[in-house]
This record gives sequence, C-alpha cells and structure tokens, in this order.
Amino acid sequence: MPTSIPPENIKYVLPQKDESVPVVEQVQVGRCRKLITKKQVESIAIEKYKVKRNGITIKDIRTKYSVKKSKAQRSLKYFHSIGVLFTAKDLIRKGIHLLQNKNPQEYFPTCLRAEILETLKKRKGVPVQATGVNLPKDSIYSLFNAIEHQKAHNFLEALVLLPYAPACIHKLLLMFRLNTEFFYELKQNEQPFNRAKQCEENIGRRHVTYKLSPNGTVEVFIATTDAPFRIERDEDISTFFAFLGQVWDRFLYHVSDIKENHVPAILDWILKQCDLNKDVEIDNIAQLTLPDIQLKSADRVFRLYVKIREGKAYYRGEESLTLNQLLPEALDNIRRPHKSLEEKIDYVTQLLESTFGKQSPHDN
Repeated sequence: MPTSIPPENIKYVLPQKDESVPVVEQVQVGRCRKLITKKQVESIAIEKYKVKRNGITIKDIRTKYSVKKSKAQRSLKYFHSIGVLFTAKDLIRKGIHLLQNKNPQEYFPTCLRAEILETLKKRKGVPVQATGVNLPKDSIYSLFNAIEHQKAHNFLEALVLLPYAPACIHKLLLMFRLNTEFFYELKQNEQPFNRAKQCEENIGRRHVTYKLSPNGTVEVFIATTDAPFRIERDEDISTFFAFLGQVWDRFLYHVSDIKENHVPAILDWILKQCDLNKDVEIDNIAQLTLPDIQLKSADRVFRLYVKIREGKAYYRGEESLTLNQLLPEALDNIRRPHKSLEEKIDYVTQLLESTFGKQSPHDN
C-alpha cells in the first residue's frame, strides 16, 4: 500500500518561463488552440507578393486558418506592430508615395521591403517628395530646390562612407587546363555554339558553373553578387580559399578524378576577371533617390548603383577588373591597395563637395 504524504510536506513549484520560445499570436481554431507564428504570417505574405504582387489582408488569414474576422485583424495588427509587416501608410508617412493605401488594408513582408521598393521604383518612377495644393510658384521652386539638395546630400553621404566599407569581390571567372580526354569522358551534352560541356553546382548561397572546352580549358564562373567575398583581412582570404576548396572538390567528382592526379591545385588557377565592390547600407529614401552611374576607361568599368542584399538596400561602388593572373598574385594586387576603386569614389565625391560643401562621415 502506498503511503500518503501529509499536505504540509508537499512543495508547489511554479512553472518557469522559457525565454527561448518565440512570441506568437494565439488564435482559437475550432475546438483546438492553434498558434499563428511570425514564420507562418511572413511566409504567407512573401508567397502572395511573389505570385500576385499584392499584400495580405484579413481575408487571407481567415481563409488560411479558419478564424473569425476580429482574430484575423488582431493577428495582422500585432505582427505589424512588431515590424514583421508594413503597409502603404508606413511608406506615405516617410514621404514615399509608391504604394496606394487600400481598403481592406494590405500588409507586406518587411523582409522584402527593399526589394518591393526597388521593383516599384523601376515601375512607377520615384515620386519621393512633399505634396501640396495650389502652392505659390516661389514655394514650388523652393520645395524643388530643397528636394534636389536633399538628394545630393544623400548621394554625398553615401560616397563619403564608401571608402570605409570593407572591400569585397564577386562575379569571379577562373580558369585552368585539363587533359582533353576528360572532355570526351564527361557525360554532359555539348553546347551548340562552342561545343563546351557545362556542369553546375549550388554551394551555399553561391552558384558555380564549370565549362569544359574540347581543348581542355576549364572556366569556373562563381556568381556571388548577393554574397560577395570579403578580402580585407587574412581571415577573409582563408574563408575564400575554403570555399574554393569546395568548388575544386565538386569538380573532381564531375570529372571522376578521384585520386586528384589531374585537376590542378587552386593556387595554380588563373583569376581572369572579377568585380571589386564596397557596399554601404542605406535607408528607404536614399534607395529611391540615389542615382545609377557608370564610368568606362579602357578595359575597366566603374559603377555606382543600389543593390538589394538579404532584404536590405545598399549603395554599391563597383569596379570590373580584368586580371589574367595566378590567383594568389591577383588577390595580392587587388588587396594592396584598392587604389583604383577608391580614387574613382574620391573623384565623384570631390565634384559634389565642391558644389554642396564637405560632408563628415559621422554626420547624420
């Protein structure tokens, strides 16, 4: 027989709050209790924008989770309040008139805000300005000048910050040579215009394309514009070579060079071309007003443009380089120093400073 425990000896322990559990919106669905999480709402909003270019509404939440209108409305307002979603009103308050406010209210995923604004900018132009009714002519001119001065200020501020941004490389084209017998043993079909055989791999966030020509030339193109490689420190170079080790290993598999006797080591690869870039994060207003610029000189091209990376907007200073050097030598020339890219940034900066005054990199 189990012995009974006197009530005075029983200890009551309060449940502890688990800080690792994410905050979610609780919604009653039928007789069971279901949670609408940030991930679920974000996923619905992303999918609807990608497919229909619209934001989600109360109807979308009701249809997806079979809840009452009041609870769907409460969920959307909650995730809007914590910054998961944004509306046309949020943009209009900042002077960005690219989205029309609708009824019912549409909510867009904040993680795609920069991408959405970039799409709208290209589709509709850039009406980023204060509006008024029957303004006097002098007021219109003053307003126009103020807007243009603000655009120049944003441009100058971005240019001043660019030299302090870490240097990166992307869009790499590398080359090495292989015995011609591997071309004929490769199972891929020949391309009609140059007979090259092509293999492709996704390695992390980067796409790699291998092209093997009949003469044994192998070209490796690494598309990394959304995930450029930093080359500031020795640790950055180690990370870069670690990635190239994966590129080398995947190609060994494609050509069945299991004993590693034929594919040259990475240090013997030639870096033919790459783009050198520096990125500065910018806000929504700057994203819509900063200009795209391209300067050409011989075989070098310098660009300034807005770039969307991982849901954020950046102003990118970029120079296309033609190198044709062994990889270690090419990297050394790019890193020490980055004179060519910075000289072009300084040139454009000086032009603006002479007109609008000098801007400190710490000024707001």
